[in-house]
Amino acid sequence: MGELRRMDGRGCSYYRSGRCTRTRSPEDSARARCSLLEARRKVGAKTLERLERLKLLADPNDRERARRFVLQQGQNEIQRLSCPRYVPSGSGPVCRHQYLVYCTLLLPMCEGRCEHYLLAREAEGGH
Repeated sequence: MGELRRMDGRGCSYYRSGRCTRTRSPEDSARARCSLLEARRKVGAKTLERLERLKLLADPNDRERARRFVLQQGQNEIQRLSCPRYVPSGSGPVCRHQYLVYCTLLLPMCEGRCEHYLLAREAEGGH
């Protein structure tokens, strides 16, 4: 008889670039989060907080100058952020390894068909 081989997980909904996207625990999910996306989110939140405080300025001209300054400061901060694993996807600032909020390189390798295998819609006939 021939050699027995485990079927791969390519037809599984959790399969992505050789990795398994299935959430196992909150800790595993947190470890697999995209650090660049998380850092960008924090800069955005800080920028929004600063913009909210500008509403306290009485002079509309001062408010507009400060708004432009805060936005430029946030943009500069985002541009300084980096990730050693970042590979541009060709569509904006999205990384090729980003899947939702996760870095696929930090997700576990797909072991093939397992007890959590879930048939992907494309595999069902393109519905």
